[in-house]
Amino acid sequence: MFGGRRTRVLWLIRCGENEWDAEDRLRGDEDLPLTAAGEAATREAVERACSFPFPRPRVIHHPLDQSAVSTARLAAAAFGSRCRGNDELADPSLGVLAGITLEELRDRFERRARQWEEDPSTLMPPDGEPFQDARVRLIKAGRTILHRNRTEAVGIVVHDLAAGFLRTALAGLPEGNPRRWMEGRGRVETWAIPADVTERLDDVLGAVGRGEGN
Repeated sequence: MFGGRRTRVLWLIRCGENEWDAEDRLRGDEDLPLTAAGEAATREAVERACSFPFPRPRVIHHPLDQSAVSTARLAAAAFGSRCRGNDELADPSLGVLAGITLEELRDRFERRARQWEEDPSTLMPPDGEPFQDARVRLIKAGRTILHRNRTEAVGIVVHDLAAGFLRTALAGLPEGNPRRWMEGRGRVETWAIPADVTERLDDVLGAVGRGEGN
């Protein structure tokens, strides 16, 4: 899969844990630092990933919140990469849902709680960003990064929801539960970037726009 000389590699790196993650609070795009445990786990994951037999990314793209920046810097130090901020890679804003626990979500927003737990793909948080809009934004951001990248490898740091949306799109699917796509996944993954990745992601964006899969 990665044997060809011209094969490009995507390093998909999930952000380390912040305080709200540790407390099972809905975080969205809030600006929170890594916890000590999150920093340690991230450092261990990227150092372990240094043993992967793939080209290392020259540039690591990341959202602008504190935990994403710290995660990207830890990865860049391990891989010998540069960091580049990109707010289009942020998780969706959760509006009034940001910061509440799952128990509070069930008590105050019963229907949205079921949607969050079963499949949040089309969730529309009050005063937040509709998740379908976030999916389109993230796919476009990933498409731009991969289209412009002409080196062997590129890195992208994202939080869990964004990672799920990107993984779904890279699999060629316009729909899919972003949380389920991330279950059991490691903190650092490598993907072979197909030569026609731009066209594939354009097809996914077109299908999302037509509402296919709903």
